Amino acid sequence: MDEANVEDGRRKPSIHANDWNESLCGCFSDLKICCCGWCCLPCLFGDNAEKIDGSSCVGMCLAYWLLAHCDLCWVPHLMKRKKLREKFHFKEDTAVDCLVTAFCAPCAVCQEARELKLRAGPLGNANVAPVRRQPTVAYRK
Repeated sequence: MDEANVEDGRRKPSIHANDWNESLCGCFSDLKICCCGWCCLPCLFGDNAEKIDGSSCVGMCLAYWLLAHCDLCWVPHLMKRKKLREKFHFKEDTAVDCLVTAFCAPCAVCQEARELKLRAGPLGNANVAPVRRQPTVAYRK
């Protein structure tokens, strides 16, 4: 294993990776995400959407839930999956994405959540600046 690519014993994704690091069928690799996807898939989808492009978590959750009642939840899911591919420079594969979002939605939402978590790093958000310590001030009498 390349030492420059490992932190805290966990392999980090390659900067130039252009495909998924997480498997579509790898739900049990992160039980927290798996349980969240099982118990409330629209909530996990909303959380993913917010991380992908800043969409409203609640708005996307409600849209997914409402569209699921008429078997159209794959439409916003397909759009967000496409944006996720663009964000991480994945190879485009519209046909596979259509099939995955229409017929394997729970697995796909969990895969996306795990991928977002992996690429965000240990802080949970790749765009957050590190915390800096204030200098100590010495007072004179």
